[in-house]
Amino acid sequence: MRDKLRALYYPDFWVEYKTLIKCILLFDEIHLMDRPSFTFGGRYGMVGAASPIRQYEKSFRDEGLPLYVHPAPGGIVSGELLKTVEADLSDANFVARFQEGLRVSPHFRDLHIHPGNYGHGETHETIFHKVAAIDLRQFASALEIFNDPLVRHMDHITPEGRFKILASAVACCSAKLSFGAREGFSPLADASPYSDLLTAKYRRTINSAAPSGMPIPATDLSLAILDELVPEETLGKIQIIDAIKYRKESESAREAFLERLLTLHAKLGEVPPDGNYSASIQKALTTEIRPAVTEFRNKLLTIHEKLFGKIAAGTLAWAGSSGLVQVFGDMTWEKLFSLAGAAGVYIAKEAIAARVEERAARRDCAISYLLDLETKQ
Repeated sequence: MRDKLRALYYPDFWVEYKTLIKCILLFDEIHLMDRPSFTFGGRYGMVGAASPIRQYEKSFRDEGLPLYVHPAPGGIVSGELLKTVEADLSDANFVARFQEGLRVSPHFRDLHIHPGNYGHGETHETIFHKVAAIDLRQFASALEIFNDPLVRHMDHITPEGRFKILASAVACCSAKLSFGAREGFSPLADASPYSDLLTAKYRRTINSAAPSGMPIPATDLSLAILDELVPEETLGKIQIIDAIKYRKESESAREAFLERLLTLHAKLGEVPPDGNYSASIQKALTTEIRPAVTEFRNKLLTIHEKLFGKIAAGTLAWAGSSGLVQVFGDMTWEKLFSLAGAAGVYIAKEAIAARVEERAARRDCAISYLLDLETKQ
């Protein structure tokens, strides 16, 4: 029996709608945290807040969806967590990837430079442009500027002050990302900058000759497969109640998909020496997922061609039947099973055999759980 895939969403205390739909469809358990309240030596930090999803937590579980909201750690950042944050601030690659994340992802940007009026004519947009324009090569270390008491937090005027804004955002992101590494949880995020930040951390761990390698997150692999198979517009149309219903009705298919996923996850193994696990995931999509999609769709095509070939040949004796016109005008299972008369009996019999064959094909293809989503809309 496989271990449960327990996903912990760490970027914020709220989750985007499409990400929530993905979680409902994929993971055994969904875990979120309240917004943490912590400070760095009393100088800078975050103000905590309860997750808005708390009010729906029981309702989700009553519907059969294991969703949990946890209180977040708070207080002064110290010990191992502080060491992790300081290591990230000292890592120029980590800081550069964070800055690039602000540039490329509006969602990521709004999580770390919150929309609002910052006074003196400054908004989150003006601050973002100043932070995004910083040439990191002009500064020795983000950790050094973050700990410098002579540089004020939220100083928008001086180059050092703007760099401290960036360093402070990196520190808070690093702390939240590290909370997401709780034992027994698989980290989950919904913006590509987070995978880039994890890659930077993994590369640093590998370069330090860590005694054990870092596993590729199963959540990232599963989300990559879902994004490959399910069009973005389809996800946007799915209602929460329908996603839960599909999950319930397709539990055995979802289980088969996760079994296949974890087998593929084990096959991928640890993060490669260059730390770029995104490339490993893309390779898995190319060598494992896309061929399986092609094979499955070809099977369905063969079943349908064989069915309608038989129908065309077998109903010649009833040529002119209105049933025959119906079949080729609207070739749905419902139409096939509802045809009346001698031709209808023959067609329904062949359709039942094809339907059985199609169901067998779906059982043999673990990813059909996701491929079938589009037909449900």
